[in-house]
Amino acid sequence: MADVAETKTAEVNTELKPEEKIEKAAENVSEANGKNGDAKKEEESEAATPTSTEEYSKQERAIIRQVEYYFGDANLHRDKFLSEQIAKMFRLVPLSVLVTFKRLATLTTDFDEIVQALNKSDDGLVEISEDKQSLRRHPERPIPEHNEERRKEIQERTAYAKGFPLDSQMAEILDFVSAYDKVVNVTMRKHYDKPTKSYKFKGSIFVTFEKKEQAKEFIEQEKLAYKERELLRKWQVDYLKEKQEEYQKKNEKRQSKKEAKSKPEPAIELPKNAIVVFEGAPDTVTREEIREAFEKVKDFDIAYIEFNKGDTKGSVRLTEADAAEKYIAKVEDAKLKFNDDVSLTLRKANEEEEKEFLDKAIEFMKKRRDFSRGKNNKRFGRKRHGGNNDNRSHHKKQRSE
Repeated sequence: MADVAETKTAEVNTELKPEEKIEKAAENVSEANGKNGDAKKEEESEAATPTSTEEYSKQERAIIRQVEYYFGDANLHRDKFLSEQIAKMFRLVPLSVLVTFKRLATLTTDFDEIVQALNKSDDGLVEISEDKQSLRRHPERPIPEHNEERRKEIQERTAYAKGFPLDSQMAEILDFVSAYDKVVNVTMRKHYDKPTKSYKFKGSIFVTFEKKEQAKEFIEQEKLAYKERELLRKWQVDYLKEKQEEYQKKNEKRQSKKEAKSKPEPAIELPKNAIVVFEGAPDTVTREEIREAFEKVKDFDIAYIEFNKGDTKGSVRLTEADAAEKYIAKVEDAKLKFNDDVSLTLRKANEEEEKEFLDKAIEFMKKRRDFSRGKNNKRFGRKRHGGNNDNRSHHKKQRSE
């Protein structure tokens, strides 16, 4: 007797970590794959083809499938509602409760029709009460403990098959797999389609057999076709391993991108021994006038001028390392002529002055870099509504790098 679930969940739970998703997938197909007892939560499901040799109609076969699915290993170990009903009624479940379940209700709500159908099954899973108003799972068929050992054992006799048309129905697939001995569970794998807000068949199934040898025969058959479409088959454990490797690669790729985005900015390094300190400036002089005075000495480029109007002392950072002493050496008596009446006294910055100057400069440059990055992100993130952005001008402060 095969318990069959037509699951409305994707193979994995997207809220889990990649390494957990594969384990969740295996658990989902461990025998059933759904909370099928509760009428409010019921997912589309059916049981397997009855094993009775007695003749029965298509309707009777469908009833037997569904009822025996409800009481099967696949459903009961995870169906909280039905388990509570069994515990409440000393293992008996009233037919009045069962006919509220969606799938059975679509077949019939007639108690007599259900009882007559079940009487034709010789699987021995379900017993009918004397008053024919209740059902129970046979006491000699206890529910196996659903632990890690059993989960792995089920995986070892479960096959993966792909290539079914996307419009396939559960009944058609059940008829197809019923030719193989002996299928105990079939899961139609579905995914949630956001545009239509519905679950759609992915074209693949998991098929669990009673014995591993039966699954092996199904997988190793030279060619297997469904409606003239050849099916790809493999062991479920191999399929899950492949999916896990795919998840790991995707995760590593995402992690690499994340690390690349969060990669620390390269340290800002400024040339050493390149700061000239000057004194004796008039208190009315401007930074631009200081620049013009220093630029009179050729072959030296000025990177930054630390000076505020009103001060008489300041610093000039040159662009090349070890340029301070060379610059001063080109100025007679270390006196840079500012105008006819004033000369600036020059000296190389000492170690403490250089450290303070460079620390301030580096901090300023970091803030400017962060500000520019944020400004660019904002600009590229907003929508543009016409206009030519190339015509915009950008003004730079001459005192900056």
